[in-house]
Amino acid sequence: ALNAVDRANYVRDKRDVNAYDDSPQTIGYGATISAPHMHAYATEHLREFLRPGMRALDIGSGSGYLVAVMHHLVGDTGKVIGIEHIPELVKSLQNVDNNEYQQPVICLL
Repeated sequence: ALNAVDRANYVRDKRDVNAYDDSPQTIGYGATISAPHMHAYATEHLREFLRPGMRALDIGSGSGYLVAVMHHLVGDTGKVIGIEHIPELVKSLQNVDNNEYQQPVICLL
């Protein structure tokens, strides 16, 4: 699932070669996208709970990267909802839409 989602689409500057570094990256507004090893750790521990057709909630979605990864685990028959409270990040969360996922939804608190 991690390999199916291009991290470069979720960092502040999509042309940044550091997008693939194993370190947190700023996404603005005092928020960061976690390092890839942290996403791998979370995904590994969620994998048994996120099978096709299941539902997931991501609170504090930030860049939307993990929402997209979760979508690959639950598939088109599942549903992933991401909630983010920073209005500017919610506007930038078109990253998920750019990947043409039908199920993930990002909401503003």
